[in-house]
Amino acid sequence: MIASCRHFALLILIVLSGLMAPGTALAQESQDDSYVLRPNDMVTLSVYEEPELGTQVRILKTGQASFPLIGAVKIGGLSVVEASAEIKERYAKDYLVDPKVTLSVDEYTTEFISVIGQVKNPGQISIPQTGHLDLGSAIASAGGVTPEADVNNIQLVRSNGGSTSFSLSAIQGSAGRTRLSPGDRVVVQESRFVRRFVTVLGRVGKPGAVPFPVDGRLDLVTAVAMAGGLTELANPKKVSVNRKGQIVVIDFREYSQSGGKPYWLQPDDIITVAERIF
Repeated sequence: MIASCRHFALLILIVLSGLMAPGTALAQESQDDSYVLRPNDMVTLSVYEEPELGTQVRILKTGQASFPLIGAVKIGGLSVVEASAEIKERYAKDYLVDPKVTLSVDEYTTEFISVIGQVKNPGQISIPQTGHLDLGSAIASAGGVTPEADVNNIQLVRSNGGSTSFSLSAIQGSAGRTRLSPGDRVVVQESRFVRRFVTVLGRVGKPGAVPFPVDGRLDLVTAVAMAGGLTELANPKKVSVNRKGQIVVIDFREYSQSGGKPYWLQPDDIITVAERIF
């Protein structure tokens, strides 16, 4: 009785093993089916009950791969299912009756795009085996932009020669889903305001150079504040801005208290705070 139970259990195990193995293989085949074949992929062909037709071959740059009897077949750019159907049709046309072919990918080629410029980890980013990499993911994979980046001038240079400019805010939205192709380059430009200054002189707490923000937005009140603010000896009615020789005198007290439109500065402006005359 015990021997019979063991025999029965063994039979169940064998049946379950037979059921599970094909299911696992089908899951793998299903996963490969939608993959689009690319040059330099390594594929294996097997034909049911025709072992001499089995072969492993690498897809050439032309997209072609050579198979026994039927020769070169262009399968680059086709899904695994489409390529299998094409090969089956070639064999059925001249050599076999209702051939059962299986095409699988043994080695996936690696293709890259480049992310350079003002990102934290510039270099090449590999395109996933699914073949899909978008603009937002590429910049994220490069560590994101640096503080010196021009967030309004991110260039996508296509491998075919086209070029498009994006802002970082656009990439964080729908533009980030722009799909990239092998050989594309993403160039994050440096802000033109990096290492640019205005100079604040006269009766301020810390006279000298004041760096420009990378976004290029620096107003008079902020610049004076960054220079330590007006001292007790300052004349708030006589603050001058020298821009390439053109001088404008501003009543700083009235201007700063009015809450009006900011007085925007430009790189190399010279702000001078006059001394109070007693």
